[in-house]
Amino acid sequence: MLWWIIGIAVVFGVLNGLLRRKLSKNSFEAGNQNERQIQEEERVKAGSWFTGGQ
Repeated sequence: MLWWIIGIAVVFGVLNGLLRRKLSKNSFEAGNQNERQIQEEERVKAGSWFTGGQ
């Protein structure tokens, strides 16, 4: 009975690790895309400030 509990815990741990790694990769890519968008907006603001809004 103890071996069943240990086996289930190991399988659950492996599956949890795989899912967490996949989800963190997707959220990292989304974060990078969001960061690029923010940087582009800041660049446009800075450019318009230096050129007098043109």
